Amino acid sequence: MRFSRNIIAFAATILAVEAQINGFNSGSTKTDGSVKVQSDFEAEFRAMQNLPNATCFNAVRLFTSIQGGTPNTPISAINAAINTNTKILLGLWASAGEAIVQNEIQAVLSAVDQYKSSFTDLVVGISVGSEDLYRDSSIAVQQGNTLPGVGPTVLVNYIGQVRKALANTALSSKGIGHVDTWTSWVNGTDSPVIGAVDWIGVDAYPYFENTLDNPVDNGKSLLSSALSKVNAVASGKPVWITETGWPTSGKTENKAVPSVANAKTYWDDVFCTVSGTMNIFWYILDDAGSSPSFGIVPSIGSAPYFDLTCPAGSSGAKTCGSGKATSSASASATASSSVASATAPGTTAATEIASVVQTPASGYVSGTAVPVNPSSSAATVAPYPVSSGAAGSAAPSGYAPSGTGAAGASGSAGSGSGFGAGASTTSSGSSASATPSSYTGAADKVGAAAGAGFLALLGLAAAL
Repeated sequence: MRFSRNIIAFAATILAVEAQINGFNSGSTKTDGSVKVQSDFEAEFRAMQNLPNATCFNAVRLFTSIQGGTPNTPISAINAAINTNTKILLGLWASAGEAIVQNEIQAVLSAVDQYKSSFTDLVVGISVGSEDLYRDSSIAVQQGNTLPGVGPTVLVNYIGQVRKALANTALSSKGIGHVDTWTSWVNGTDSPVIGAVDWIGVDAYPYFENTLDNPVDNGKSLLSSALSKVNAVASGKPVWITETGWPTSGKTENKAVPSVANAKTYWDDVFCTVSGTMNIFWYILDDAGSSPSFGIVPSIGSAPYFDLTCPAGSSGAKTCGSGKATSSASASATASSSVASATAPGTTAATEIASVVQTPASGYVSGTAVPVNPSSSAATVAPYPVSSGAAGSAAPSGYAPSGTGAAGASGSAGSGSGFGAGASTTSSGSSASATPSSYTGAADKVGAAAGAGFLALLGLAAAL
């Protein structure tokens, strides 16, 4: 028994070492829907690594391992990561059917064969799916989401297939996890997935917690509360923040107001507190054209909207340092200009499109418009593109998660703020309370798609 406990502790230590990573989410397409190529990824990764006053970013989270426009060719982000020495949290899309999961696995295996250790040494983890449990939940149905997800039984099966496929490769030692909304992780029905993974990826956006008291000043405590609840059911497994952020523009959600100033506040309160203590992937470097817009730069290579310097004494100040500073006058001018041209609230959200070859399903006629933003208004639509092949028919799985979680159990008296594992309170030693949790995440989009050349929605447009 003692030997088993020691082995478990050792394994947890290995995973914890990988949990000191600062990264950004990176989709397979641009906000205009065009597929990213290697040069796009390289420019993005270099921009990330050279952010003024935040030189600690050197990792990306991918949502798919398949290059857009191909059935199972490895995504060009892999070669871009090799060329820029960027760490990778691999993603395999899991809500488009068994055939696509097999294509995802094949893409990863091909990358291992093609790039060998130059690729595998950069991998910090493997995520099977993204918010699939949420999209399969009754919460999603209550919020009007009709987009495909998968339940825990199917997801556990996919995770097992990935483990088996990678067992005799250089990726066999990499932790396999799953990314989902925090409300899904605390749903007991989904607990089999916790047993199947090595680490737990949490997507949480206080901005969207619109049934709670959610001004930006409460953002840290809301996120801390969510993480505490997930840690309580995590069976001691590492918990990573895989998506969070605050928008610079968009509509107000209850008391959550999008603005450059509030995005800076959330950055200081959350990123600068978490950096160096746990794995965190910020949403997002650039999503110009989306509403709300979570990007911290108006375009790749531009100065950030706000100063990324972390407050003195914070964990982020220690891990990120002073960085390659851009003059404040220049940064301010760029930010002001960018804010003036930012997407106004109510503008149609941009979709991100990745080409995935799949057998047609039912429910969608090619060439018609599909909701990009199902949770806002029917008028927010974009064409579901078709390049060739028979008429499409799967309902697009573009996605704007929103749901109301079950009320949490009453907490004991608080003992200080923090994001540490198992923390039962939110801040300043106040009593933790049982409050229903509402969640609408900014997450990836996928569409179950149609025959060869039929494009499936997959990506990172901020979910709205």
